[in-house]
Amino acid sequence: MNIYVANISYQAKDADLLELFEQYGEVSSAKI
Repeated sequence: MNIYVANISYQAKDADLLELFEQYGEVSSAKI
């Protein structure tokens, strides 16, 4: 499944997205 996330900070990193969404389940990858 792919999820599009808009309006995130330009300072955000891949690891930030991973950490945010891990609380909802397993994340196989996160790319910005």
